[in-house]
Amino acid sequence: MRNDVTEKVADEGVVRAFYAARSRRDMAAIRELLDPDVQWHEPGEEDYSGSHRGRNTVIGLLEDLLRVTEGTVKLEATGFLSTAEHVVAKIRWSAERGAAHVEGNEIAVYRIVDGRIAEAWFHVDGYDPQALSAVFSPRDE
Repeated sequence: MRNDVTEKVADEGVVRAFYAARSRRDMAAIRELLDPDVQWHEPGEEDYSGSHRGRNTVIGLLEDLLRVTEGTVKLEATGFLSTAEHVVAKIRWSAERGAAHVEGNEIAVYRIVDGRIAEAWFHVDGYDPQALSAVFSPRDE
């Protein structure tokens, strides 16, 4: 039986691996870190906002965000806090699209079950909402 400290370290490792895989754009590794029935909660009013369910849906969302931002999304984990049930990651993020640039801060809360991300909530601040729309909104191609 794992003790509380060992479990917290392992759960934090899942989230660290997730951000490393996102940085590498390694969708196969990301897929392995997500529970098949993952629940993903994006804030805001953009097209990608709202609750998303299922590994394939979340992978599709992450791929779409890369596509609309022309692959410029950057996420830097600057701190972690682990509890018995959750891992919280403090994130500095940015993205560009053409001449538009947006950056901000995020608190990401992950629920880890059996070594996989089962649920995630994101809380953002410190960004320009107009720049966010300019960068992340889908456009007719």
